[in-house]
Amino acid sequence: MLIVLNIYVTFFLIKATARFTHSPLLSARLIVSSVIGSLFSLVMLLPRINFLLLFTVKVLAAFIIVLIAFEKRRPKEYVKLCIYFYIMNFVFSGVIMGFKYLFRPDYIAVKNTFVYIDTSLMSFVIFTAAAYFIICVARLWLDNGSSADGNYSVIIKNKEKIISLDALADTGNSMTDVFSGKPVIICPGHILQQIIGEEPSCEEVYDKMASSSVIKGIRLVPYSTIDKTGMIPAFIPDEIIIRKNDNYHKVDALIGINQGKNMAIFNPKLLY
Repeated sequence: MLIVLNIYVTFFLIKATARFTHSPLLSARLIVSSVIGSLFSLVMLLPRINFLLLFTVKVLAAFIIVLIAFEKRRPKEYVKLCIYFYIMNFVFSGVIMGFKYLFRPDYIAVKNTFVYIDTSLMSFVIFTAAAYFIICVARLWLDNGSSADGNYSVIIKNKEKIISLDALADTGNSMTDVFSGKPVIICPGHILQQIIGEEPSCEEVYDKMASSSVIKGIRLVPYSTIDKTGMIPAFIPDEIIIRKNDNYHKVDALIGINQGKNMAIFNPKLLY
C-alpha cells in the first residue's frame, strides 16, 4: 500500500513539475518514473536517519525521477527540473504536515519526511486533484507577468520533418487548448507545405490536416481579438523547441495554423 500510494503521489508531483515548467512528458516515461520513484518511499520503514543522509537520498531520488521522466536535455535544464520537482515535493509534504499537526488525524503517518495516508482512495484523489488545481492556478498567475525580448526561433519536429521559423514572444497570444490546458504557438500556414506536401487555402486547412496521416492531435482552438472571434486548427507535433542564440528550450504546446501570419508567435510564459 505504501508503494502504491507513492506511485500516485510521484505521478502527481511529476505532472505538477511538467505543468509548472511547461515541459513535455511521454506517458511511458511518466509511468516508469512514478514506479521507480515510489520505491524511495521505503526509506520510511528505516529507523530515523540524520538530516544530511536524508537530504542526500531526497536529492538523489529527485534526480533519478527527473532523469527518467523527461526526455534528454542539457544539464542546466535537468537541474532546473530537479529544483522544481523538489519544490513540488516540499510543498506537498508541507501541506500534509500542516494538516497533520493542525487537525491531528490518526490516519496520517510521517517518518523520514515520507508520508503514508491511511484513507479512502476517493478522498486521496480529491485531495491531490485540489492540490494540482492550486498549482495550475499559481502557474496561470505567474504567466500573466511573463515577459521576454529578443529574437527567437521556433523549431518544429514532426515525423522526419524539421521546420525552423522566426518567432516573436508576445504576451497578447493567450491562446490555450481548453482540453489539455496547453498553450498554442501560432504559425503561418506555409509550414503545412513541408509537413503534408501542400499549403491549403484558409477554408481547407482543417480538412487537409484531418485527412493527413502524418499529423496527430488535431483540434479547433477558439481565439478572440479586439474585433473578432473564431477558431483556428491546431495539432500536436513530435517536438517543439524555442531557440534564442545558443539557448534551446523544449516546450509542451500545440501548433496553431493562421494563414495571415508570416512568423511564429508564442507567449513568453513558455520560457519560464
